[in-house]
Amino acid sequence: MNEKADQLLKQGIWQYQARQFEAALESWQGAIAIYRTLGERRREGAALGNLGVAWEAMGDYAKARDCYQQHLAIAIEIGDRTGEGNALGNLGNACYALEDFSTAVNYQQQRLAIARESKDWRSEQQALGNLGLAYDALGDFAGAIECYQQQLGIAIENNEPRTQGKALTSLRFAYHYLGDEAKAEEYRHQQIAIARQLFLTEKTPDFLQTAEIVGLNPESDFTGADLSGINLHYADLSGANLMKTNLCNVDFTLADLSGALLSGANLTDACLSNANLRDAELIGADLSGADLRTKLPRANLSGTNLSRANLSSAYLSNANLSGANLSGANLKNADLTAVNLSNTNLNGADFSRADLKDAVVENAKFIGSLGISENMKIELMQRGAIFE
Repeated sequence: MNEKADQLLKQGIWQYQARQFEAALESWQGAIAIYRTLGERRREGAALGNLGVAWEAMGDYAKARDCYQQHLAIAIEIGDRTGEGNALGNLGNACYALEDFSTAVNYQQQRLAIARESKDWRSEQQALGNLGLAYDALGDFAGAIECYQQQLGIAIENNEPRTQGKALTSLRFAYHYLGDEAKAEEYRHQQIAIARQLFLTEKTPDFLQTAEIVGLNPESDFTGADLSGINLHYADLSGANLMKTNLCNVDFTLADLSGALLSGANLTDACLSNANLRDAELIGADLSGADLRTKLPRANLSGTNLSRANLSSAYLSNANLSGANLSGANLKNADLTAVNLSNTNLNGADFSRADLKDAVVENAKFIGSLGISENMKIELMQRGAIFE
């Protein structure tokens, strides 16, 4: 009988992991019935805890709470402090989901006390995080911040970067709600530093995934950050806000930056070969020495520093390069049809075999430029270009 119950318990775990929640419920209910018959109270309690988790996964928090209450009663009865702590934590989470925040606080406080009593730092930091969320929901931001700071301290002490990231995210939002944007920004930059350290030390191939692990949103949380030297090969940053971000020496090969906001970004010596920059905003960005052998249709590069940039064979049709600095740039074989080059510094740039059909060149400086025939020079001067 006991072996049958244990088998049902394990079967329920496999089914739950496969997201077969109803089947898991049936297996665990069968296990509970056998454990009760045998008087196996500890195992019955554990199975009730599992049953509650399954009900939670199905969105029935009231039934989940009932299971956790039964688990708690059994744990207290048999003196199972570990089981009692688990049941209290689960009850706190269920009450939070049911928007009974005061009761959630009560349960999480009890859970925290048991974790500290048993010197279980993992459970302690988890309880602190959940307690902070409950305080948050009650509008007690001071209480929430105290919990998150303690959670952060434990995570730092035990070198847990992922939990550090979660605690910092919670602190960011708490200070944001309090209107202290400077403090919120401080915590955001700490998150970015952790993501960078984690990415470089663990040598994971996906920086965006690493950033998400520590609670960052790649679409909005990288603004003004230091991401220099990071490998963002193939990264999907479409529509991302990267304004004033340090992207020096970043590898964006084949990355999707379509519609990205890159104004004022430092992209010196970055590799953007075959990156998608369609409709990207690069106003005032520094792309000096960057490899831009890619398609840039309709990209806004006005006021951008592109000195010495490699734009050979780049597709720049209809792009806005007004007021940009392209001195010494490599524009060999580039498609510059209908591009706006008004007031642009093109001194010393190489235009060998470049297509300048219908390009706007009023007040554009071509002094010392290479690869421009005499006939093309005359035509460009007639359109307002400056060659001396």
